[in-house]
Amino acid sequence: MFQAALPAIILLSRSVISEGVFPTMQAQYSWPLRLGGEIGVGFYGSDGLLVSSGPFASISAGRDGIGLNAGFKGSLFLFMPFSTAGLGASGLYLWDDPDAAYAGVRASSSFSLVTVFGGVYRKVSGEERDDWLVSIGAGLGMP
Repeated sequence: MFQAALPAIILLSRSVISEGVFPTMQAQYSWPLRLGGEIGVGFYGSDGLLVSSGPFASISAGRDGIGLNAGFKGSLFLFMPFSTAGLGASGLYLWDDPDAAYAGVRASSSFSLVTVFGGVYRKVSGEERDDWLVSIGAGLGMP
């Protein structure tokens, strides 16, 4: 009987599956951070059946630096984020010789457990590095 009622429960109680605080955890490879990972949290509110959106924050670390991201993400839900797209402010600190800090914008998109992302950054401190930086990467894990 429960299996027959499940579609009706989903349709009538959309907030049960598309609202709340959801963690993000991924193994990633990106340039310029290289092999590393990301952890974060998304604060979702329901925008309709199986659709939600809200702010997010995450921190990424890799062999050559660390990044901090915060912005807004929209998702399709099926008990967890199934497909997402986000845009946010981002900062990178690179400790590969020489050290430098960058600020910019990063966009991401995911489907199931695969995420692709990229950003454009401007140098805010450091010497002997390019003034502009383009970052790209991919991750595997909870988006």
